[in-house]
Amino acid sequence: MQRATPFTDNLSASLKKYYALFRAAVAVACGLILLAVVAAYVLVERSGGRVLDEAAENLLLKESAFDKRLATWCSSVEKFAGNIASASIVQLSVSYYAGLTDEQRKALGTNREQSADDQELVTYLKDMFADFAASHGISDALIVMADGDILLGSRDNKLYSQSWKSMLERVLQQRTFQYGSLHASEGKVVVDVAVPIFPPVEGTDAKPLGALLMALPLSSQFSDILTPPADNRGIQKIAFVQIHKTETGHIRTSVEKQGSMLFVRDTIMPGTGDITPRELADSQILQEDQHLYYTMYFPSDEKIAGYVCTMVPQIHVQELMTSHRYFILACLGVVIAFILLVLVLLSMLRDKYVRQLVNRRIANQKAILDRINASIQDGMILLSKAGDIVYMNEHFFTADGRARWVRVSLHDALTGDAADKVLECMHHVLENGREGSVELLYGEESAKRLYRVTVYASQEQEGRASDMDLGCVAIFRDITEFRNKARESQQRVQKILNVFSTVVESVDAGLRGHTDKMLTIIDALSPLLHFSKEEMDTLNISARLFQIGKLFVPRHLLNKRGKLTPEEYAQVSKAPEAAYELLYSLNFGLPVAETVYEMGERVDGRGPRGLKGDEILFTARVLSVVNAFCSMVSPRTYRDAMSVETALDQLRKDPGFDREVVEAMGTISVKDFQTILRRCTGEGESYNHALALWDNVERS
Repeated sequence: MQRATPFTDNLSASLKKYYALFRAAVAVACGLILLAVVAAYVLVERSGGRVLDEAAENLLLKESAFDKRLATWCSSVEKFAGNIASASIVQLSVSYYAGLTDEQRKALGTNREQSADDQELVTYLKDMFADFAASHGISDALIVMADGDILLGSRDNKLYSQSWKSMLERVLQQRTFQYGSLHASEGKVVVDVAVPIFPPVEGTDAKPLGALLMALPLSSQFSDILTPPADNRGIQKIAFVQIHKTETGHIRTSVEKQGSMLFVRDTIMPGTGDITPRELADSQILQEDQHLYYTMYFPSDEKIAGYVCTMVPQIHVQELMTSHRYFILACLGVVIAFILLVLVLLSMLRDKYVRQLVNRRIANQKAILDRINASIQDGMILLSKAGDIVYMNEHFFTADGRARWVRVSLHDALTGDAADKVLECMHHVLENGREGSVELLYGEESAKRLYRVTVYASQEQEGRASDMDLGCVAIFRDITEFRNKARESQQRVQKILNVFSTVVESVDAGLRGHTDKMLTIIDALSPLLHFSKEEMDTLNISARLFQIGKLFVPRHLLNKRGKLTPEEYAQVSKAPEAAYELLYSLNFGLPVAETVYEMGERVDGRGPRGLKGDEILFTARVLSVVNAFCSMVSPRTYRDAMSVETALDQLRKDPGFDREVVEAMGTISVKDFQTILRRCTGEGESYNHALALWDNVERS
């Protein structure tokens, strides 16, 4: 018969095996997590370029829409200007003028020796141009012959510059409609155009006799080009851009839309003025109206030279980058969570072989909890909204040792004003919807007990509870022993603190009564500076223990009259840090250690760590002023005590102390200070006893 394997031996063997496997799995998981973090870092670093490439691809989808709008506008402009240039009267007039000699042209210009037909023709052309300009808002238009002579218009026209002459040359050479530059004229945005004028005969080989040069105001169709599409893909502004080379550099002329109005903006471009079409990159960032834009240029496929410039706000691109990075980090989190989940599952698989032991321990703990639960003697009642008891358990005062459904008024069950307190608490709970509590001193006069009554709003259920119109559930817990122990613990802590402060004062003869002085002055400052309970507790404990660091300094150094050597000064300087470490380890639940450590700081920033103003804890600033004042008005081996007036004056002059605290100290009368000093100065029996103990420690 095979001998049974003990449970612990089997558990030990299984643990060794699966612990080794689990450690290997953890190592692999850590490697995968590290790899995922590195991959996420690389992707985050490249997210900027990736977002710009995706944004550029989205914008390229709109290029055909911009081209279609531009083609529609160009077609309307060319048709409008072509109708004027192909008018019969214009062609006949230009043909007639082309056949005149120079003398005849001069005579026609001076109105001498003109026939009636010539005068009528010139008058008609002028009237036609005037009507045309007035109806279309065109103030600048010329009819120029092929030899450069101006048939109609002023030779001094400011627009008849080199750019218009260049358009004339292109028209005569290419025999087609030509565009010039975009610019502002008389508050309007205009485009220069040139239309060839042919003789009034049919034929494809005919040469232009001249050209019609005009500055046309941009129509509403051009405004549509500059309107961002409905699915703008981040586009906030659109401009039509032309780049001109000048003697001093390059000028970027852009036509933009603001509201329903068009305007022209000229910007000096650095460098060669080259741009990269169909690319969205950091190198093509434009600043306009104190905002930065990523720009993408689409070159015009029409006769008008220029680029459609789409402008995407930099902040929009940055938001896309941030979203992209967050997405990467979210994916990283999912990967790490999945790896951790696998580790958890492996851990659960490992724990499969110790489940019996765990269940056994759970059973033991459950038995302990059941015994504890059985020992709890909390009373419970259900109250209706009218204040009647509808249910009480066996631990309630009048339940006679059994739980039961009743209908008893709370005033009949509780004596004195206890029922009124519980009902008042219930009303607050029903109004606020949050639980409440009240403490009751209840019982016979000779054996009263302190109870905490916790009241919860009742959740009405179907059946009996809903019929009873429940209001609240009240739990009665006896806290008499707890309160007594808490009070005793507080008294023990107070005694310990008193002993600590007495021992600290025994280290330095100049500290006699120092703690009592500080505590009394802190009490006097409390109504003036409105200390909170936490601040008051912190100040009281810190005032007793802030000198505790001196216990770690040799006593002969503290009472030395002469100047300290550098080594001795280094020993004395360790006292604040030693006090901080000791008080921090005691864990008062209050910033006592921090207050003691920052007492040496000055509000003007000249303290050991350079903290200033509100960077220093308020309790530390208060304690610093009180300690300095008590030191000034106390005698030392090397000086007499200062008067109260002198000490307050010194505090006011020193910029290192908190002004608010110093001013509050100044409101306390000198007489009150003197009373405090007289009452707190002296050597009591406890002090002498502590001093004797300390001397014995020093000798040993």
